[in-house]
Amino acid sequence: MDRSVVEELGTDELRDALARSEHADLWLRLVDVAGGEAASVLRLVCRVDPPERIRDLRGLEAEQSERGAGFLGMLPDQIPDDLGVPTDLEASLDVAIRLVQIRAKNLAALTATMPDYPLSFAGHRFDPDAGEGVPADWRLDIDIDGIRAVLDYFDAEEPDANAATSIARMPAFAEMIRHRRELGYVPEPLIDETGLAWCLVRAASRDPIDELWKWLHPQNLFDLSDLYAYRAEYRRLIDDLARRDGLADHILGRIAPYAPRGTSFQDRLSFAVGWGIRGWATQKTGGMNIEHAKDDFDRMLPTLVHETFHRLQTEVALPNPQIDEAGFDRITSYPLDSEGDRRLYRALCYVMLEGSATYVQSPVLTEAWSADAKAGVEILDRIRGIGTSEDAPDKSDELLNEGLRSNGPFYGFGALLSHAFVEEGGPSSLGAALQRGAPAFVEDGLILLGDSATPRPEALASHIARLRSPLEA
Repeated sequence: MDRSVVEELGTDELRDALARSEHADLWLRLVDVAGGEAASVLRLVCRVDPPERIRDLRGLEAEQSERGAGFLGMLPDQIPDDLGVPTDLEASLDVAIRLVQIRAKNLAALTATMPDYPLSFAGHRFDPDAGEGVPADWRLDIDIDGIRAVLDYFDAEEPDANAATSIARMPAFAEMIRHRRELGYVPEPLIDETGLAWCLVRAASRDPIDELWKWLHPQNLFDLSDLYAYRAEYRRLIDDLARRDGLADHILGRIAPYAPRGTSFQDRLSFAVGWGIRGWATQKTGGMNIEHAKDDFDRMLPTLVHETFHRLQTEVALPNPQIDEAGFDRITSYPLDSEGDRRLYRALCYVMLEGSATYVQSPVLTEAWSADAKAGVEILDRIRGIGTSEDAPDKSDELLNEGLRSNGPFYGFGALLSHAFVEEGGPSSLGAALQRGAPAFVEDGLILLGDSATPRPEALASHIARLRSPLEA
């Protein structure tokens, strides 16, 4: 039996022929590891022509990383040097078995490293609680155009590179890329619109090498492999989101109580795709990479509340008077005299910003926040004590990343402070605390918590008080 016959036979015929062939033992091994996917995987391997092209998988992995769509060492490499060449049916079965094993290893590593990443859709329908008390002049526009364009591109008869470039430049994807590049702690190479367009072309391709690459890992091609595999489910999801008007009201109803009285708010919320990051916010929009939730709305909705509250923060938090453009930079900087003061000020701002958004997305006190508060105070004190050495900026960035990376202790620390404000003065007191600025936010919040709950070094307390003084002059 020749490998060329595999493509010609129907699935049932193929199974019967292989079960009776001289390679029946290899076929049974493939069925054992691949289950119902055995025939489809073997077909893809046998479509690789010439067979030596199977080595292109290794080149794909390298180029994916070079274009900023790789896994940054967080997940294992996929294609081994000794992957065979499917020159005949026996070798094709061997390669198919090996690829199934690689996929199983990939999924196991993904589950262990990113346990919150859903591997499939659950079949849930979108039915959020109606927003209550949304001010009449508040509005939130939901942008699903980018996701719809990707799905349409996948369904096109002849998807081309120009269309991919146009999609990569759409507002949701442009802002997703902007956020990623401005984080400061994502290692290079960082994806850009050219890299995203390359991923789109590969994800839409029906070439057997590209099909195998998509099948091997849902997060290949910057997670676009996931959208391709579940394109029907994603289309139903975004159609569901678009048909109902409850999403914006639900989000606004959650954040409005925490705004300072008299606040007006109009904004946009964008859905995109992006490896390793669920929610994000830029100067123009809040956003979420939809594959990180799929139809798990218990996971999706808190993220959307969190990121939209970030956008509200840019409207109400104490700004740098020297910066006109709204955004985090306007909040996290202030024209203080010394570099050391500016470094500590920035760290305090991130405690305030990420912590208050964390609290609003789920205003339920947790024990973890107390542990985060102790760790957060320690990091702040280390930032305060860096000094003026040549490598002080690098040390400061490293400590700031320690507080922020992977929902680090700054999130829970700031959430605990936010809880103290709300317990003391009601929801709108949180917005009022944002207006007073980060030094006051942290200082007043720590006073409300008490020294026994969150002890703080005297030098740090004095430095925070000193930063607060010129802001209130």
